[in-house]
Amino acid sequence: MRKTNPETHQACRSLLQKAVRRGDTRLTREVARHLYDIGDTNWLRARTAVITFEECWPLGVQQSGQTNIDSILNALTNVAKAVKVKDAAGLGSLAYEYSTGDHSVLLDVPEDKSIEHVCKAIKEPERFWDWAKKTCSNNEQLALVESAHKAYRRGGWPWDRAFMQAAAYLAVSTNRPEVYPSAHKQEDFPLWVALDKHTDCGKAALREAAKIMGLPVRQITWVSFYCESALLNEATDSYWWSREIHWRLSRFGLDYDKAKAIWSKVQPVIAEILKDQTQWLQEHLSQSTSKGGIQKTVEEPYSQEGLWKLPSNNAAFNIQSLSQPVQNSLPGF
Repeated sequence: MRKTNPETHQACRSLLQKAVRRGDTRLTREVARHLYDIGDTNWLRARTAVITFEECWPLGVQQSGQTNIDSILNALTNVAKAVKVKDAAGLGSLAYEYSTGDHSVLLDVPEDKSIEHVCKAIKEPERFWDWAKKTCSNNEQLALVESAHKAYRRGGWPWDRAFMQAAAYLAVSTNRPEVYPSAHKQEDFPLWVALDKHTDCGKAALREAAKIMGLPVRQITWVSFYCESALLNEATDSYWWSREIHWRLSRFGLDYDKAKAIWSKVQPVIAEILKDQTQWLQEHLSQSTSKGGIQKTVEEPYSQEGLWKLPSNNAAFNIQSLSQPVQNSLPGF
């Protein structure tokens, strides 16, 4: 498995996606501009596609036009402003785990077929992409599938690529949701949130906190992810995202309420452990701004042009009942 180059700005990379998830457009654009200015362009371009399909998959159609920093900034801003649509992330994650041989993701319900189909896509990608393009019934579906395929070809972690395959599958097998701008007021969040399992210091902090609290490291790692790192400004109800959270936490004998109770005790411990690193990150970003490394840019207004315009449930994120069925499913390819 690949390791992150220690010369990269791990904290800034992590902070970018946290800012997008929480709808902080100012911080999103500042961090993205900073990563671009230090030469992390290839990662930024590839990660923008992953963030889009992971956080709000219908916006994946905008990926085809990403050619320069302004288009990257506008793509990330659109995702940050949007009510998140997490179905591709949930379905893709479950299908990836199933592809590794973990059958516990299945619940013996009709919706399992979608996991099996995306798992098959992971194992037979070329056949899947050919099937997805031929199955499209209109140009909007085809545009998203082609955009997902283009992002998939750029490479990345296998679970990230599974998000793109899940998005393509959903594009041709479900009613297509409209994307709405979030009505939630944007609030600042503590920078230590970026210092999670995706950074070296975050991993060390999780290990130290686990020792202090007498809890398994893996349990705290996933609790911190779902209760802090993955927090969203606003999201539609999502069967697949809810199902992933239920499945992952159940492996530790937890549900979401129990996870939140644990996190309420662990959170201040983590914040204290990361106090110095958080101060460093704040100074790092401030220095980048003062040196002109972060340039002010004019945000494009949020636009739904080219997006799907069928109704979807515009609701705050919640862990919903697994009795809710997903919408239509097509036979596998």
